[in-house]
Amino acid sequence: MSILTTLFKLSGACCILGVFAYGFLSIQQRMIYHPRSYNTAYDNSLKKVVQIEYETGQGKQISFFYKGQSTMPPKRLWVMFGGNGSLALDWFDRFLDHYSDGSSAYFLIEYPGYGKCEGNTSPSSIAQSTDTALETLFKRYEAIQMASKTQLNAIGHSLGAAIALDFASRHPCQKIILLAPFTSLADMAKRVVGIPFCYLLTHHLDNHDRLLEIAQKTPQCKVYLFHGTNDAIIPVNMGKQLADSFPSLIRFIELPLTDHQTIITRGRNKIFQAMDGERVR
Repeated sequence: MSILTTLFKLSGACCILGVFAYGFLSIQQRMIYHPRSYNTAYDNSLKKVVQIEYETGQGKQISFFYKGQSTMPPKRLWVMFGGNGSLALDWFDRFLDHYSDGSSAYFLIEYPGYGKCEGNTSPSSIAQSTDTALETLFKRYEAIQMASKTQLNAIGHSLGAAIALDFASRHPCQKIILLAPFTSLADMAKRVVGIPFCYLLTHHLDNHDRLLEIAQKTPQCKVYLFHGTNDAIIPVNMGKQLADSFPSLIRFIELPLTDHQTIITRGRNKIFQAMDGERVR
């Protein structure tokens, strides 16, 4: 084989790799986030909530405050983060409609580009939106701000688990509940697109690093990590890795015959136990 032929083959291989690399850089946002808009199926859920409107660098944003079933001021606030294909109000049908705690209020965070929100989704735009949403909520409801000083909690599913940890690294929480978390977006990219394209990832969320930050805070919060054994999207081993890295911080609960989508419905009774401070059985 001549040197010229070898150079042509190498050039061709580099071109092919370059095309794949450019393609991954172009579409990775669409691979990670799957925004949707609301339709009439959500009308009933919209009647239960107060829309919290605010603006960020991404434009107009709307998240949702749900006071719960009590007429008294809530004792605690749960900030809730959905998965990459979920809307904030999806928490009702699968979860909140089945929960009877009257002492809690719930703040359902919508991501930029999702639901009624403008803009593009990224870890930084979500963080900015969440912080602005919380600030807006506190200005509107002083009692919520008072309760959150000692009773602020976070819960998140899948991508939302990473957002919940990122949130808790900035806002001290009493409890954090993680449902089917990945170890990091970089590890997920390696799993989905492989090496070397995973190294082109520009959206970064690292749950191990955020847990390390949270573990160093005083007083230490309680972290419950739920993961289904049949999860084919984010394997249960990722949840185990996180739990094994922080044995004194994380209470790991493995859910048999449960996959990535059914973890909320099949596991919700155990999740409710964790939220209520009961022993998870």
